[in-house]
Formats: sequence, C-alpha cells, structure tokens
Amino acid sequence: MKLLLFLSAGQLHAQIMGGGKITLQREFTDSPDGQGNFAAFLQEARHPTYLLVDLIEEDFRQETVPHLSGSNRTSLLQRKFEQFYRGSPFHQATLMQRQKTGRRDDDMLFSALTNPALIKPWLDIMLAQQTPLAGIYSVPQISAPLVKNHPSKHLLLISWEKSAGLRQTYFSDHRLQISRLTPIRADLTFQQAVVKELSRTHQYLKSLSLLPSGQTLDVRLLGHSHDLAKLRLELPRSVDMHYDFADLEALAKQHKIDYRFTDSDASQIFLHQLAARPPQTHYANATHTHYFMLWQLRYALNLASATLLFGMLLWGAANLWQSSNDAAEAASLKTMAQLSQNEAQKITLTFPNTYAPAANMKAGVSAMRKLNQHDFAPGGILQPISAILDHHPQIELDELAWRMDAAEPVAPNTLADVPAQVITIKGRLIDFANDYRAALNYLENFQRQLAAQGYQVAVLAKPLDVSPSGSIADQREARTDALSFSLKISRRPAA
Repeated sequence: MKLLLFLSAGQLHAQIMGGGKITLQREFTDSPDGQGNFAAFLQEARHPTYLLVDLIEEDFRQETVPHLSGSNRTSLLQRKFEQFYRGSPFHQATLMQRQKTGRRDDDMLFSALTNPALIKPWLDIMLAQQTPLAGIYSVPQISAPLVKNHPSKHLLLISWEKSAGLRQTYFSDHRLQISRLTPIRADLTFQQAVVKELSRTHQYLKSLSLLPSGQTLDVRLLGHSHDLAKLRLELPRSVDMHYDFADLEALAKQHKIDYRFTDSDASQIFLHQLAARPPQTHYANATHTHYFMLWQLRYALNLASATLLFGMLLWGAANLWQSSNDAAEAASLKTMAQLSQNEAQKITLTFPNTYAPAANMKAGVSAMRKLNQHDFAPGGILQPISAILDHHPQIELDELAWRMDAAEPVAPNTLADVPAQVITIKGRLIDFANDYRAALNYLENFQRQLAAQGYQVAVLAKPLDVSPSGSIADQREARTDALSFSLKISRRPAA
C-alpha cells in the first residue's frame, strides 16, 4: 500500500493505492480545519508516502559547471543552491548531459520550489505524525517518462490539473528544460486556456533561444477525447507548430492505469506514474525522509527474517524428503511412536489427580542429575573386559549379556545409589587337554585381572567341580564342553 499526496496552491489531495488501484481518496483544504483533518487522517494511513506538487513557484535554471566528483562536486552544487535558491530547502540538481568537447563540462538543470511556505505546514504535520515520506516530487519531473519514446527533439507537453491549472513543460532531446503553470480562470474553458497560453509559450521559448530559429515545435496535448475533438477545431493552423493529441483513456491503457477519466484532468496520470516509477531525485532532504529510511530498515529486517524462515522450511522439507526414502525405517519409527504414545497415554491415566510433594520432586531431580553424570553405555564396561580377553586367547566366548541392576552388592568406595552394570559371560577353556589344574589357574588369572580393573567377579559355573561334594573320577571320559564356565562381572561408579 502507498499513500499518494497531490499538493496545489489551494488544497491537498490524498489517495491510498494498493495493487495499482485506488482504495481511498480524501481532499483537505489549505486551512486550519483542513490541516487538522489531515493530521487525523495520517494517524490511520501509516503507509509509505509520496508527495507530488504542482505549484507556480517552481524555478528552473540551466548551468554549465566543471565535471567534478565526490566532496568537490557536493560543495560546488551547494554553492549553486546558495546562489540561486538561498531561501528554499527544496532544491535539486539534475545532470542533463556531459559535453563531448573542450573540458567536457556538465550541463546541469537546477530547480527548486521557491515558496517553502506553501509546503512547510503540510510537511510539519507529516513529520509530527512520523509519516514515512519517500520524497517530494513535481509534475514536470513525473512528465519525463510520458515523452521518452516520442520522436520529437523539441516537444511541449500540455496537461491540465483541475486543482492547479494548465501545465506546459518543454523537453529538448527528451530532457526537461523548463516548465510553466498557469491558473485557469473560472470564466475560461480548458480549450480556451490552451489556445490562449500556447501562443505565449511558443514566443517565450523562442525568446530564451530554447527553440532554434525555424524549428517546428511539436505540441502534445493530454485531455479527454471530447475536449481534444474541440481543440482540433479551435487550435490555429501554423507551420511553426505540430499538434499531437493524446487521449487520457488511451494513455492510461498504455501505462496500465486502472482509472476512468470523465474530463481532461490529468492528475491521476501523474499520480499513478509516481506510484509505479518514482524518480531517483526529488526535493526532500534527509530530515524529511528520516521516517521513510526507518521504514525501509524495518522492512528489510522483516524480509530477511522471512527469507531465513523460508530457508529453514526448505531445509526441513529437504531433510524430511531425505528421511522418507528409507520406507522401512520410517514405518518402524511410526510404529514405535504409536506404541510410545499408547504407553504414555496408559501411564498418564494412572497418574493421581494431585501434585507430587516438593520433597519427592527434589529427590527425583537430584537422582536424575546424578545419573546423568555417569556414562551407562555398554562400551564403557566392555572395553576393559575386551582388552583382558585379548591376553587370554584360550578363552572362547559363547554368550555375553549386559544389564543394569540396582540390587547388586555394593563394593567399597563405590556409589551405592547408582545401579551397577552387570556383564554375564559364558565361555570355554580350550587347548588344555586333561590338564585341569592349568585350566583352573588360567581362569583364576582371568578373574584376578578383572578384579584389578575394579570389577566384582562372581563364578556362576566352573569348568571343573572340585568341591567336596563333586566327583572327578570320570573326568577323563568327560565331554569337551566340560571346561565350559560362566561368570558374572559387575561394576559401579567410584565414589
């Protein structure tokens, strides 16, 4: 959405546009009541604002200056502004062309709004309301795109703005040279004003040598088709001037302007042109556009945030797409998630309808913190056992199991309130033939090395029963698996 303002000598027109269409229009008179209503209007219309002025007090001067750059150029232009327009802060300098011979100086067009009092009251209201003003533009500036494709090198563009008057803007080689605004008296029609002022402007251009001697002046008239039909009959026939009649409806269609014209008022042509393609240069300074710069910064930050969010969504979508390639894993995860959800629902239903005591919650949190301080992954307990097995090649493992068990006996200097990790191994002693004593000594050495590493070792099954109740008389006929054994190995974190 954009707020477009059109300021003439007697009133201010405001309209809000979105998507190339007008959504709201208001008129404010140049009076205390009108300015008060404008201030109230701005409190609701918080949109980027573009101010277009059409005033008699706009001056144009052509000057050739040395071609400079940087601070030297800035200083030179500032001196020119002080020389030409000391009393007005609304000024600008436009480079028309750089000369191709000699020092290759710059041909500049200096212009200014010479009566700041016409603009300042409205501008003060906008600054007080912190309106994001993008710039202050004039109708001659906005006129340039309307003639850029015209074949004439000496063209006078004539338009009528109902609240301002008859505007005549002269272009040489499609570059703005000068512009005049003439108020139209109530007793004159649009056609009569054009006929009356056209001859004066023609003589004025020749007196300033802006129109070469003997050169035909091309005149392009903007208006409603009914007024243009009358002008065709009333304009004097002259070899010095050639007329080009531009119907506002056709011009609006050419520039994709969604507006229906009922008379020759061309204000909407310029306002839509400003909304679509605002010029780079304008009459406002940094103070006037301060809140617009803040608006641009906020917009840029919002855009960056949206871009980052969009990138994160794309990244997430890419990851999701990548994970979906493994259909079997996805199905398994879905089943596990459903089971977990069902289990959670069952557990939730068993919760008492009361809050847990603070002491219990504190004890639970403390226990969880203590458990989180220790690594209970199987690798931590298995790695030392594996290293000891590497030094006992005559032990072959058949089975190995790992579990956590809080009921295991507590060894000295270990944490009693932390579950023990328990490894159960089943294996065989090989390559001992009938030397059972050597086999038992080998296994006992294995147990001692485990104990030296801090493990608690309990024998679940020995390879040879040497207890008083056992019998060894027939061990020679024993099967080879008689040297099988089973051990329970446990360990708690050190205190």
